[in-house]
Amino acid sequence: MLRKFKKMQQRDIIDSIPMQRIGRPDEIVHSVLYLVQVNYVTAEIITVDGGRSLTLADGHI
Repeated sequence: MLRKFKKMQQRDIIDSIPMQRIGRPDEIVHSVLYLVQVNYVTAEIITVDGGRSLTLADGHI
């Protein structure tokens, strides 16, 4: 997905992620598998974004 952005834009995106990298597909798969396998979890939103959503509001965690 990052390939469609210019190098400077890619760097800005990565810099906005506290883990300083883009997530791997297997990390998304692990979250989906967890939700498929558990029976007692309902109506939850699990954010798999390396902490980026924590920084979007004001730029700080």
